[in-house]
Amino acid sequence: MNQMQKRAMAYMNAINQMIEKTQEVQEHLNPLFEEITQAIEKKTLKDMQSAKYLEIQGEFQEGTNEYKKIAKNMKTVKAPAKLMGIQHNLTAAYVEYGDACQAMVDSMKDNRDVDLEAFNAAEERQEAATDKISKYIQRIAQG
Repeated sequence: MNQMQKRAMAYMNAINQMIEKTQEVQEHLNPLFEEITQAIEKKTLKDMQSAKYLEIQGEFQEGTNEYKKIAKNMKTVKAPAKLMGIQHNLTAAYVEYGDACQAMVDSMKDNRDVDLEAFNAAEERQEAATDKISKYIQRIAQG
């Protein structure tokens, strides 16, 4: 295996690790997100036990911190020359995703009150960033 092949293989391994870690965090957080959004829709958020709400808020922050670590690691990954532009765009989209997740956490106040406008805007930003991430990963997979 030549140097270029080794670099390409190391790059693909890094991308796969990023995808796996992201999916792991998302699978953990999704049921909590569903719980919060259902409580918001049913207007029962104030009925949720404070400890449960704060636990969810804390889990969201931990997940967001993981996303920020992944984004930081993505900045250090050395892409093959033909994928450098896509890698740059992927990293930027991942940073956007982490920022949107942080905005969602920040919209959740400690008193079981959620700034709905900020929460919904953060969700939209997450979806837009996720679409970009998926698009760039597809382009990387195509080589």
